[in-house]
Amino acid sequence: MRYTFLLCLTISSLAFTQGKIIGLILDAKTKDVVVGASVQVLESKRGMVTGLEGKFQFDNLDAGTYRLQISALSYAPLIKTDIIVTNNKPVFVSIELEPDAIQGEEIVVTAGYFAEANKTQTSTTNLSREEIRRFPGGGEDVIQTVATLPGVAVRGSGGRNDLLVRGGGPSENIYVVNGMEAPNINHFSTQGASGGALSFVNLDFVDNVSFSSGGFAARYGDKMSSVTNLTTRPGRTDRIGGKALISASQYGANVEGPLGKNGDFIVSARRSYLDLLFKALGLGFIPNYTDFNILGNYEITPKDRIRILSLVAIDYVEKNNDKRENRIFNSTLLDNEQYISISGINYVRTQPNGYWDITANTNVTAYRFAQSDTNLVKYFSSDSREIEYVAKVQRYWILNKGLGLLTGFDNKWIHTKNNTQFGSTIIDREGNSIPIDSLGIAPQTKNSPSFRKFSAFTEADWVITKKIEFNLGVRLDHFSYLDRRNYIAPRVTAKYSFTEKWNSKLSIGRYYQSPSYVWVANPANRALKALANDMLIGGSDYTIKPDTKIGVEAYYKRYRDLPSGTTRGVDDYFVTTATGTGFGGREDNFASFGYATLKSSGSGRAFGLEILLQKKFSDTPYYGQMSVTIGKSELTAANGKSYPNPFDQRFILNIGGGYKFNNRWEVSGKFRYFTGSPYTPTYRPSDNPKNTTTTQNLPDEYLSKRLPAGHHLDLRVDRFFNYNQWRLIVFADVQNVYGYKQYTIPSYDFSKDQVNKREELGIFPSIGISAEF
Repeated sequence: MRYTFLLCLTISSLAFTQGKIIGLILDAKTKDVVVGASVQVLESKRGMVTGLEGKFQFDNLDAGTYRLQISALSYAPLIKTDIIVTNNKPVFVSIELEPDAIQGEEIVVTAGYFAEANKTQTSTTNLSREEIRRFPGGGEDVIQTVATLPGVAVRGSGGRNDLLVRGGGPSENIYVVNGMEAPNINHFSTQGASGGALSFVNLDFVDNVSFSSGGFAARYGDKMSSVTNLTTRPGRTDRIGGKALISASQYGANVEGPLGKNGDFIVSARRSYLDLLFKALGLGFIPNYTDFNILGNYEITPKDRIRILSLVAIDYVEKNNDKRENRIFNSTLLDNEQYISISGINYVRTQPNGYWDITANTNVTAYRFAQSDTNLVKYFSSDSREIEYVAKVQRYWILNKGLGLLTGFDNKWIHTKNNTQFGSTIIDREGNSIPIDSLGIAPQTKNSPSFRKFSAFTEADWVITKKIEFNLGVRLDHFSYLDRRNYIAPRVTAKYSFTEKWNSKLSIGRYYQSPSYVWVANPANRALKALANDMLIGGSDYTIKPDTKIGVEAYYKRYRDLPSGTTRGVDDYFVTTATGTGFGGREDNFASFGYATLKSSGSGRAFGLEILLQKKFSDTPYYGQMSVTIGKSELTAANGKSYPNPFDQRFILNIGGGYKFNNRWEVSGKFRYFTGSPYTPTYRPSDNPKNTTTTQNLPDEYLSKRLPAGHHLDLRVDRFFNYNQWRLIVFADVQNVYGYKQYTIPSYDFSKDQVNKREELGIFPSIGISAEF
């Protein structure tokens, strides 16, 4: 009887397990806690005020989606949406409030959903973890979701995480994770660029993503086009918990829990099972990838916080060459082995007048590439290492109510190793044998240079009145390996608020970027200069309702000192920044690696107009966004001729959104239409109009054709099951619903002696299951 009573008591306690929201309110400028902030759960009308540690907690919440309204004296109010409460674990929310530095003016500010509207910087969009998770066709991938924002073009048929931002190339983007700069966060990345196949950052750990497509402040440097800034969430502090996941391409598990009284940790491991699928289908190439994410947070005191981070990705491709058709197909692909590690520690100490932010991290990237002909004879191999040891210090001061100053420096000690070998000839993308000496590439490059990067910056946030704000900054970058080492970049951004709902912003600045490490593997390329971009951005946004905003921006970018080939009639037609959207090797005649001798003689320009309409999830259970991008970009190479940028898509339309029927069902969809990008004609050897090699044709026909327009529709359905101690999510994601076969850059299939112009893949359905406990 006693045991029956205890069993019933246990079942009863489980049956009434409910969710909770635990939160922390911080000052967006000083990073200090905000005391006395009012926090209200809009769905339940419950509220409370933060105490001396800036924390709040709401217990006994039913499973569902919630919104928090936060307000505090001298701060702009804010609504935090898409807070998913479950019965199996508490949800932690960290919220930063923008201070209203100028007081005493009669302006009423209503709470809104768009934190970026309160900031001075232009071209910035914030995405929550939930917005990324439910994004159709995104595979719960941060970069796939960012790639649909205004100004980002798509190269080829997709399947790649290349950010091509406002006419910029794939090497022009920076990733920042918890304050640590990462060279790349993608599996099967392209050396010298920032793209790859898919992100190895586990979305379950991401709290917020801020994407800037231009006009970013002086604290960010050594890149010219965009900043993707990821902040991670803390782990649970009540008990050990976890999650198991299986999706269309991978499976994995997470574990999280408390670390002492004041800390927490999260660990995940994921692995692809594409090898099982590809082998079962008899395919000749078999990609494999594994990644590990380790995160830790510890609060030494309420003013001293430490975060640790370790991200590891291991990739390799197996090849099955038992059949002739497999050998022919595999000869078009690089043998590809990669190891990427990003590890570090971040320490933040808040003070009454500001904060210290100190970071130390190590980035290790190792590549092994090789390519063989149809007889399995190797004619290219590369073994390289790129190691960065980074120390960064930042200090923020509040000088007075309207003026804040952020200054800092970082030092990178860089060690590289390059061992590259070519045969006497290479095989180009059309199967032609090209003598290596005709391409200006040394048969062997073997060096191990070490050098240093140093940067220092100062930027000021200056609020003159409630209507007028400035961000003024200057940055110094030093790259010891180049002949010309020092570069100074000034930047200015201004914001004018016509009303509480209507803002206009203007940004002008200079941006420098040192050449990618692989580009300077050739010692002759030490003569390169840092790449330069002068950028002008102007725009305006209007908050139609607290949950709905429309914005318009125009931009103009002027590029100079871009690396271009030097051999007349052979490679002086291309600019290296316009390569790297594939996996390298034969598909782009090895141009993306930059092994040839280059000179800083390329230039370019890009300009355009963007419109973005956003509707956040609110008391109305639907959400969505629509963006229109109209633009043009072109490059001028060393031969003095101007060509369209390979990423020059003149018009891009994105429409996406969803509807939450209840706490069990949600549907979403995404439609994308885009005009075609330029490409270089590819021929069957017998149809070649000059009966010569592709390389000899390229200067005349480089990017002379343009693909037809493309479009596709993706749909997703999510079903949620909330149990007492765990949660189950089942989703179906269908890409290219109506099976449209996209036109792609033509490629020569010399096993069939034909040129392929359209992708074979039509509709692509996938399902996924995850269980949280």
